[in-house]
Amino acid sequence: MLPRCPGRDQTLMSVPELFPCPHCGQELEIWRDESKGRCPACTNHVARQEALAYSVNISSRERRIPVGEDVSMAVCEAADPSGEPIYYERFETVVPLSAIEHHSRYKTACEACRQYGTNLACPPFSPTFIHYTQGKKSARVICLRLPLEYFSGELLQDRYRLCFKQVRGFLVDELYASREEGYTIAGAGPCMACDRCVAEEGVTICAKPDQRIFSLESLGVNLMDLARRCFGIDLEWSNESHTAHFVCAMGAVFFHGDAA
Repeated sequence: MLPRCPGRDQTLMSVPELFPCPHCGQELEIWRDESKGRCPACTNHVARQEALAYSVNISSRERRIPVGEDVSMAVCEAADPSGEPIYYERFETVVPLSAIEHHSRYKTACEACRQYGTNLACPPFSPTFIHYTQGKKSARVICLRLPLEYFSGELLQDRYRLCFKQVRGFLVDELYASREEGYTIAGAGPCMACDRCVAEEGVTICAKPDQRIFSLESLGVNLMDLARRCFGIDLEWSNESHTAHFVCAMGAVFFHGDAA
């Protein structure tokens, strides 16, 4: 028999988690290994999925948006790989390219990545922001936020990666649709068009150029500044001392005029 991993036991142990009640707004408790809980205030039974969806709606309404920015917000429903419904926030706004901070130092920061040089959509192969957006005037910036709570049943070290993969998938679907309409696009994270990029074998010609997506960060964009400036959002990452509440995927659609 294989020995049990004590870290897994600690990560997956049942603990209570707090949510706002969709019926009365008061706080209710749902244990991690339970699919529903009962509100002590109004006595209604609330499913975990319903509580999560309501939490996302509350977050959207309370999000502080920069004054004067024309920002659209929506709560979207999708399905996870098992077919269960999940809910995520979608933010969108249009900004002039001059409002997007970019610099070569943000590209060189990628040199610390252990996968550096193994993806043709990432530095050192990715173009600069100025070169990539040449001739464009504005950008429709999109930010999708998915609660990390949906992945609470996974090992702690896997949750952020799986959550990002899921929310980035939603973003990629949107961006591909814009590309088919003739727009220039940028996404989030390393390109996943191929299971294994040919760059790993020393090849510098992309095998699927029509599917390759450069990320905003690979172009040298300051994502932290962009998220705050456009949507009033502070991007989160999980590490040994902090667990993110939401995972974001940001992308952009570039065009010539003031609106796409």
